[in-house]
Order: sequence, then structure tokens, then C-alpha cells
Amino acid sequence: MLLATLHKFRSWYWARHYVAGKTLTHFIANDVRRDVEIVDASRAAAGVLTVRTRTWNVLYAIAGIASEPLYGDVREIAISDLWKWSGKSWGGPVPASPDSGEYNGHANISI
Repeated sequence: MLLATLHKFRSWYWARHYVAGKTLTHFIANDVRRDVEIVDASRAAAGVLTVRTRTWNVLYAIAGIASEPLYGDVREIAISDLWKWSGKSWGGPVPASPDSGEYNGHANISI
């Protein structure tokens, strides 16, 4: 009963918090920021969003070492994977995309 109540609350929160058109920003490392633009939130209660993301090193952008990247392609992602970071706590360069094999300024996250 308690787990069912917690699941209902989490689904309700996700449906209210993740709204189409909203842009969320979090620092996923001390100097690495991820911006998430929500394209479709119709499945938010189920824990899945359709988003465009960009992950970039803020200090590199300020110093002129790297430019602020554009948002990536639209894709579905699990809410639990939105803010995952596999790099170091002081991010450094944003890792290359595993899908494309080259650095494109975006961290690819999959469901």
C-alpha cells in the first residue's frame, strides 16, 4: 500500500513538473551543465520524456576554449537518466557521443 502511494505521488509530481516547452538546467558536475528542453511530456507519469539536450562545460565556454553547443536531436529518455554523468566531478571536456563516435557537444543518454 505504501509503495503504491509513493508511485502515485511520483507519477503525479512528474506529470506536473515535466511540462512540454519547459527548459530545465542542472549542473551535473562542478563545471558541466546539462540543459534539457522538454518537447513532449505526455508519458511523464510513466517516467519517459521526449527531449532535446545539450551538455557543456561552462568554464570552457567562458574561457573561449569551447562554444556553447546547440541542442541535440529529439529523443525519448527515462527521467531517471536525465541527470546521469559518467565523467569526473570536475567535468573537463564533455565526453564524445557514443552513438556518433565524435564530439558534438551533446551527451547522448538512452532509456
